[in-house]
Amino acid sequence: MQRNRRLRGRILVMAREDISRRELLTLKQIQLTGRATDHDTTLQLLKQSMISDVEDGQLKLTKRGRHALVRGSPSLWDISA
Repeated sequence: MQRNRRLRGRILVMAREDISRRELLTLKQIQLTGRATDHDTTLQLLKQSMISDVEDGQLKLTKRGRHALVRGSPSLWDISA
């Protein structure tokens, strides 16, 4: 997920891209256990600043990662729910 920030007057507008189901599941796993089994997706989330590596080897969600986990992705929303 990438965000581009543009300032319009006093309102900060954030354009966001969708996150994949794989990224969403990895974020959930990290939130619950502090670890992830999908190494490639974990590296991708680290590069996107959605998670951080803490000294003791545990992974933690950043503010950006928590926001993505709570919000999800419009392409993953179930419109029938």
